[in-house]
Amino acid sequence: MTCLICDEPADEVDAGGDYQERACPKCGHYRVTGTALVLMRKHSWCFDVELTREWIEQHQGSGTIPTIDSNQAPRLIDV
Repeated sequence: MTCLICDEPADEVDAGGDYQERACPKCGHYRVTGTALVLMRKHSWCFDVELTREWIEQHQGSGTIPTIDSNQAPRLIDV
């Protein structure tokens, strides 16, 4: 499986729900909602790798897995 952010090898975590979850050695452990993935594909958007890694790092340790939803995804794209 590959990372949804950097496209490098990553572990897919099967936790159920309407999201995809990955554990990437470079990006960290995160989730992306199904709605965000549809939005990304619809607009042919790609994550800004460094910006998204920073966002994940800022949200780790909060007791929940950082989750990129359809509101957050547009703020993390590579323009």
